[in-house]
Amino acid sequence: MRLLLTSNDLNNEKIKQFFVSQFDRLDGKTAALITAKRPDESGENIEIAKKGIENLGFKVQEININKDDIYSSYPDFDVYFVWGGNTFYILDRMRATGMDRILCDAVNKGKFYVGVNAGSMLAGPDVDSARAYGDINDLGIHNLGGFHLVPFLIFPHYIEERKKDVIEFKKFRFQEPVIALTDNQALFVTDDENILVGERGGLQFCEGCKLKDLTD
Repeated sequence: MRLLLTSNDLNNEKIKQFFVSQFDRLDGKTAALITAKRPDESGENIEIAKKGIENLGFKVQEININKDDIYSSYPDFDVYFVWGGNTFYILDRMRATGMDRILCDAVNKGKFYVGVNAGSMLAGPDVDSARAYGDINDLGIHNLGGFHLVPFLIFPHYIEERKKDVIEFKKFRFQEPVIALTDNQALFVTDDENILVGERGGLQFCEGCKLKDLTD
């Protein structure tokens, strides 16, 4: 299992270099960019992200799950980048299209999962942190269960002004690890270790989860 959970993709150079270091080579590797772009969204930042992944040497295919398709017929990819947006909308589309099962199967096969914002929250036991973060559940989803790939509840785009929000959220989820990531941090998770990479900051409520801190 290999997951890199981020707030802001690979925009931080330290996070990018850490990601690249996990591969012997990148040329010829394939990547899926999983998005749930609503029709009224421009998608400009997605195009920028796609170009950035291609520049690393990946052959990239964007898969917009806003559209209905038979996604199980798609080939396997080496890396799955799971993009952000409204977390509740993306969760709904994941379930409607079966992409949630496809991603979990891919991770279990050893494929690399890179979460971006909502994609990071989805990897955990549930997406309740999205509510605390400020996403609007305009679909009225009651089942907030995530992919259960990691035990962590991720709070993305953390800044010091959000410290009170994270602490209040942790009071209700006091038995679970909560990690608030800045835009310059990422959490790397394997079967054997949990590593915080990038730059110092954020908030980590992770007693007993053996978090290795490589930030500087």
